[in-house]
Amino acid sequence: MDIFLVLIGCYIVFAVTVLYTLLLGQSDFHRDGCVGSLYIFLTSGLQEWCVGFFSRCCPKKLKNGSASCYNYFMYKPNRILQGFYLSLVLTGFYFFYYDCFPYIGGPYISSNHKYGAFFAISFTLFTFVLSSNSTPGYINGSNYKLFENTYPYDRFLYIKKNCETCNFIKPARSKHCRICDKCVGRFDHHCPWINNCVGENNLRYFLLFVFSTSMLCMYGAYLCGYSMYSFLEINDVKNLGYTKNGVWTPIPTAILLKYIAFESRSILPLGAFCLVISIFLLYFFFYHIWLISKNTTTNESYKWQDIKDQIKIERLKEKIEEHEKQEMEIKDDNNNNNNNNNNNNNNNNNNNNNNNNNNNNNNNNNKNKSKKEKENKKEKENKKEKENDNSIKKKVEEIIKNEIGDSDEEGSNLNKLKKRNKRQHLSSKEAKDEYYTTLPLPKTFKELKNIYNKGIISNLFEVIFPKKV
Repeated sequence: MDIFLVLIGCYIVFAVTVLYTLLLGQSDFHRDGCVGSLYIFLTSGLQEWCVGFFSRCCPKKLKNGSASCYNYFMYKPNRILQGFYLSLVLTGFYFFYYDCFPYIGGPYISSNHKYGAFFAISFTLFTFVLSSNSTPGYINGSNYKLFENTYPYDRFLYIKKNCETCNFIKPARSKHCRICDKCVGRFDHHCPWINNCVGENNLRYFLLFVFSTSMLCMYGAYLCGYSMYSFLEINDVKNLGYTKNGVWTPIPTAILLKYIAFESRSILPLGAFCLVISIFLLYFFFYHIWLISKNTTTNESYKWQDIKDQIKIERLKEKIEEHEKQEMEIKDDNNNNNNNNNNNNNNNNNNNNNNNNNNNNNNNNNKNKSKKEKENKKEKENKKEKENDNSIKKKVEEIIKNEIGDSDEEGSNLNKLKKRNKRQHLSSKEAKDEYYTTLPLPKTFKELKNIYNKGIISNLFEVIFPKKV
């Protein structure tokens, strides 16, 4: 097989695998499987491995410099990804202009698409600047009262808690961003592509930016596809071939693909890149629309998942306690049976002692039988205890696998549950206000209700027309 075709196939498989993993790696179906493990590696494991590798191989000076650069890139406001985004868009449009524009206005593509291309990229850059410079809803002393009474505390996700940096009680649904070092109302997430937090006031601009970028990529993939079709028709690629010994032979597929790839220049890779990015961004956009329909933020979705895992841990504890009770009952029954057997044996021994003078031979036979019976009973009891212990262990292992998953996830969720209990215990001592304490977890996740969900239409209006602008 030709190496060029192998490389194309590997690229397609790699791109589809990475895209599928990033989109569905956190779903309940893939969370505890191979796709979930690959998602963890791509999002955090690869980063930790690179940091550990360079810290071991690099000298101390270079190590310290790389650590400071990493800290600046990950935990400080910077415009690195903003510049990278602009370079991708402008460079892509440069290749599109010189390779695709000659085919626009020809027999297969209308010339109006030239104006459409300029409008699409101009509008996308406008939304990029708008979302980058819009305020997400920073909370300070002047506007604290506006944010304080906007949302109530549900006592599951949010309780009254002091922000040590900003020195005030954080309003419900707010969070202190460690990158911007400010509290943000209705905090969703910090987006490094716009170097800005996404919150109550600029979520609409951020979604407009994501949607416009996805449409730009989709439109670019559409025009690249028609430009490729025009290239094939104009150059009559289908009829390319050669004559040998008077017989016309078409060009082999591998050579034909090489010809298309090199002669069409950047049309094919640019169209494929735009198509993949547009699918990813559309999924991201509709995921946020789904969150808005439930009046939930990205930050809150992670918190709901943590609470769900904590409820599973509570269920697991209850099931383990039930198994332990059953085990204790079985042991108590065995002890009672042993005591009854001992009493019966003692009575038999007394009767036998009274009749020793008359029936010596019969007593010896009865003693041998009683010993054998005791040994057989003990062996049966030991077997039952071993079987019960093994069955209980298997049931507990099955519960852990079905309810929790990996041991690392179980440990992290147990720590979160302990922190939640400590916080509830400490806050109840420090304050009498009930909103300083968390509510006890229900038995099932279905019993939890999102008090912020007011219906799809009301939730959409809340995002499109925020009260605090």
